[in-house]
Amino acid sequence: RVFVTYEADNDKHVNDVINFAALLRHNGFDTHIDVFEQQLRSISKIDFMERFLSEVRHAHVVRLTQKGYADHHHHQPALPPGPRSHSLACLTQLQIEFIQNGSKNFRFIPILFPGATKGHVPSWLQNTHIYRWPRDQEDILRRLMRVEKYNPPPIGPLPTIVSIPI
Repeated sequence: RVFVTYEADNDKHVNDVINFAALLRHNGFDTHIDVFEQQLRSISKIDFMERFLSEVRHAHVVRLTQKGYADHHHHQPALPPGPRSHSLACLTQLQIEFIQNGSKNFRFIPILFPGATKGHVPSWLQNTHIYRWPRDQEDILRRLMRVEKYNPPPIGPLPTIVSIPI
């Protein structure tokens, strides 16, 4: 199960997220984004996000772009509630879970979409594997499936070593 968080930079970025989520769904992942669940989201955006964030069974894909980074780093607490505050609340909740897990990343998958750089990744996720979309598509699917790219060869028997007395 996958929940995708993203910042709606523009219509093209939203379409990229929809296509990304559709690809995951096509490949067998129960994937959720807000545009697929408008009725539930319309009741309460915060409750909608918290439903997926609190469910440990969900892997959480964090789609990173330049605008999302700028919004989170230039957020002013005095701003009225709106898309920024919902997005910031979501990212803050993820960070709290990350810290509570001893700074171990069990379910957050940061993905850089075109135009974003590693500098756009929140500092608390800098020490985890960061993927690039679409270049790392196969690796993203492996991470979601918890399948390693390379399997080590089987361990053979120890060699027999004969010591010669001097």
